[in-house]
Amino acid sequence: MASISALVASSAKLQHFADQSSEEYDRQIRDLVTSLHRSLSSNALNFAANDPTLLDVGSASLWNRPENFDPATDAITYLFLLRLQIQTLQETSQEKLPADLLPSRVLWTKCVHYLKKFNPIQVRYVGHEWRQLIELVAQAAQAASKPFLATQLIKDAMLRLDPSCAVFTSTHLLLVRLCLHAKAYTCILPVLNKHICHFPGISERFPPKGAPVLCADHESSLAFITNNSGLSAPLGSRDLSRYFLYGGMVYLALKKWSEASHFLELVMAIPTTGPVSMIMVEAYKKWVLVGLLETGKLRPPPSMIAPNVYKVYQSIARPYINLANTFELRDLNRLNAEIDAARNVWSADNNSGLVAQVLDSFTVHSLVGIKSVFAALTVTELSEQTSSLPRDTDLAESVIASLIMSGSVSATLVHTPGHSEGTMLRFPSAHPSSQLHELQVQGRLARESNTLEALAASVKKSNNDIGLGDEFIDHMHKSKAWNSSGTDYSVAEDETRFDVDEDIMGDQI
Repeated sequence: MASISALVASSAKLQHFADQSSEEYDRQIRDLVTSLHRSLSSNALNFAANDPTLLDVGSASLWNRPENFDPATDAITYLFLLRLQIQTLQETSQEKLPADLLPSRVLWTKCVHYLKKFNPIQVRYVGHEWRQLIELVAQAAQAASKPFLATQLIKDAMLRLDPSCAVFTSTHLLLVRLCLHAKAYTCILPVLNKHICHFPGISERFPPKGAPVLCADHESSLAFITNNSGLSAPLGSRDLSRYFLYGGMVYLALKKWSEASHFLELVMAIPTTGPVSMIMVEAYKKWVLVGLLETGKLRPPPSMIAPNVYKVYQSIARPYINLANTFELRDLNRLNAEIDAARNVWSADNNSGLVAQVLDSFTVHSLVGIKSVFAALTVTELSEQTSSLPRDTDLAESVIASLIMSGSVSATLVHTPGHSEGTMLRFPSAHPSSQLHELQVQGRLARESNTLEALAASVKKSNNDIGLGDEFIDHMHKSKAWNSSGTDYSVAEDETRFDVDEDIMGDQI
């Protein structure tokens, strides 16, 4: 492959994949990748190292030239040439991030074009090169102090490669950190809202005959995102902890308390054979604060956390426990004193902002507590019931009105005739209309159903991978029946599955 015409001819073979079988398409892709690697190592592609016109995307007329490549159909060739030009520029300038790689420059524009248009099937065969490009784009955006330019780009590239995002990769962690740095919180929600079910699987060097090839349709992305695919850097449990912690922080920034609690609980509950990590402790501290923001009280520990681990959290995060206990007393003066006493702790933990929000939510939760007792009462009476409202009736009414308008409190202010009894605060009925309640239940059931379907598919895939599929169980059952000389085994299947589960638990212990 020593000329541009040969390069074009080799890449063009992949453009007619619709007329080929998966096995034939797989063979052609692997041949192209091998040929390109060989050409790079022998410097046979040096003629393209400094030819910017090969990857030009700005002029429509250039795309009519036969030697131009389109990422949508020539994803592999385009990526190899782009990386060659980047490496050549790095060697020439002796800089890891040359000026042409920064946003709005020549090579940046080509990287953007590629990540928007690449063929996701072909990229499965060049995962290492694809991931390197993703990481380079992130570094370039951060070097220019414009990380937000890379967030949308990387998020779309992830979803293009794997719409399910069910396999955890290093790009998940890269993106959430980038979004936090850029304060682009809503950008990552399409990824955060996906259920992570797997780590990159172990791929076989020589797959068994008849196994689906990479370019085939797969039920799970675990089939092509493996530890040898290059689509993810090596990962450990600490990386997963960081992802859920950062994801929880994104939800905190968006005031999505329930989602934030869920992510933080996942960090707190990650199994450990040694002492709890500081990441887990940090998650617990934020979890306590989120509980106060969401419910106004210290919630009971999640059932998936071992009691001894929870005691460790409580002993390390004692100021947060004290804050929660004081908050539940509904005494504003004592709460302010508690916050002031541990101000250095909140600052050192970077939780000062959350603690300030906890203080701001005190009035809301005080009103919620009163709502459970009274259906209506005057503002004057309300000021006497809670220490968080000013004694001045007009000021108290102004505070309540602002909370109602912001949606923090569901209530209505009613001015009585002649103002003889003062302004009345009425709380709505605790029971919504039957029609509204039914619609809410239907919507929740639909969401839960979709979640269960996704999890069930992932569990089935995991069971098959570790030899617990239906075929394996049936085989074990038949083998046991055959060796038992016709004995009746009406409950043998359950017994077999119980034995297998016992073995799994033994391995985990």
